[in-house]
Amino acid sequence: MDALILFIIAAVASFIGSLQAGIVNTAVLAHTIKFGPDAGRRMAIGGAIPELIYAGIAFQFATLVLHHLGLDRAGIGALVGAILIGIGIYFLLIFKPVFATNEEKLKATGMRKGLLLGLANPQLLLFWCGVKLSLSSVGVEGHGILELIAFASGAFVGAIILLFQLVKLGRKAVERMKPSTLRNMFRLVGLVLVISGVIGIMRTRKPRDAAAPHASRGAFPSDPAVHGSSPVPYLFVAIAD
Repeated sequence: MDALILFIIAAVASFIGSLQAGIVNTAVLAHTIKFGPDAGRRMAIGGAIPELIYAGIAFQFATLVLHHLGLDRAGIGALVGAILIGIGIYFLLIFKPVFATNEEKLKATGMRKGLLLGLANPQLLLFWCGVKLSLSSVGVEGHGILELIAFASGAFVGAIILLFQLVKLGRKAVERMKPSTLRNMFRLVGLVLVISGVIGIMRTRKPRDAAAPHASRGAFPSDPAVHGSSPVPYLFVAIAD
C-alpha cells in the first residue's frame, strides 16, 4: 500500500511541480514546433528521465537521514521546514526564468538534449527530499526497493504526462509567458516557502504539555506544519524544471 501511495503522490507532485515554465518545458515546445510532435515527444522522454534519477537519489538520501539521525515527527517537521526555507531562498534570490532555448550550447538533439537539460536541475534533489520527508511525517514510511521504484517511477510518469501535453500546445504557450511576470511569481512562491518553513520549525519547537503527554501525541497529527500537509502543496510548485 505504501508503494502505491508513494507512486500516486510522486506523480501528482511531479505533474504540478512541472507546470511552471522552465528550460525543459520551453525546449520541448520549441523542438516540437521546429521538428514536429514525434521529435518533441522524444525530447520530452529525455527531459523526464532526470525526474526519475533525482527522485530515486532523494528517496535514498531521505531514508538514510531518517535512519541514521533517528528523527521523530517533530525532527522531520524541522528538517522539512529547513528544506522549504532553502528552496524559498533559491526562488527569492537566485532563480531566473529562462526562455532562450536556442542559446543553450548543447551539442545534442532530441532525447539526449532533453536529458542534459533536465540534469541541469540539481535543485530537484531538494524538492524530492522535501516530498519524501513530508510523507514520512504523516506515516508513509516505506523504504524498500519496491517503494523506491514506485516513488521514482511516479516522478517520471507525472513529468512525462505534463511534457506530452506541452507537445500539443505550440509556440503560443511560450509567447504568452513574460519573464518579468514569472520572476515576480517565483519570488512570491519563494517568500511563501520561507514563511512556511519558519512556521514549521517554530511549531516543532513548541514545548509539550508535561501534564498530559499522551494528549500532545494525540494532537500531533492535526498539526499541518509538522506533518507537511501545508508545505507539500508549496513543494509541488517549487520545482524549477
